[in-house]
Amino acid sequence: MARSKISNTSVDAVSDNGSILWSMVHGEQLEFPVILDFITIATTSYAYEAVVVEALNLGDGEPPQLPRPSGVQTVLTVRLANWRGVWEALGAYDQEDFVLYNSIYYKLTAGADYVSATTPDLDSNWVVFRANTAYIQFPATLTDTWTVKASANLAVYGFFELRVTDTDNTIFVKTWKPLRGLVEILYSPTAAVADV
Repeated sequence: MARSKISNTSVDAVSDNGSILWSMVHGEQLEFPVILDFITIATTSYAYEAVVVEALNLGDGEPPQLPRPSGVQTVLTVRLANWRGVWEALGAYDQEDFVLYNSIYYKLTAGADYVSATTPDLDSNWVVFRANTAYIQFPATLTDTWTVKASANLAVYGFFELRVTDTDNTIFVKTWKPLRGLVEILYSPTAAVADV
């Protein structure tokens, strides 16, 4: 299949496998769900690596075409919901556990050691869940040590990529790179003012 250039930000990550644009304000700490269509259940049977590499920002606010030589490289946290298998009426479940019930996956939205005989399809504490979901976490400090900072009218950029590797395959280890593109960081007045 043809691949988009990494600096092409016109593609929607949800509906197309081309390059994407994550747009954030400096100091935001955000987590984004990503659906991995090439696997059935996102578990620790796969290795997940998400990174942002500082781009060669020229201070003109335009998306750069090159990474900054010796620029900051940040490994992002990739979080998974906790796969617990088939739902059991007397099972104790925690927030972010997900189960299979009646051929549908459900995730517990709140609670610790939650026990209920009410089936997930009738219990409002459970929501339908896509089992092939991983969560990418962007820290508030992502651009703190970058050479060029965002200003009121100019954004700064980094290059993003997610890699997923099948670690359980002994015949041929497959590696996918389902998401790649730019991270755009915008100026933040609250980040510029000392916290009170």
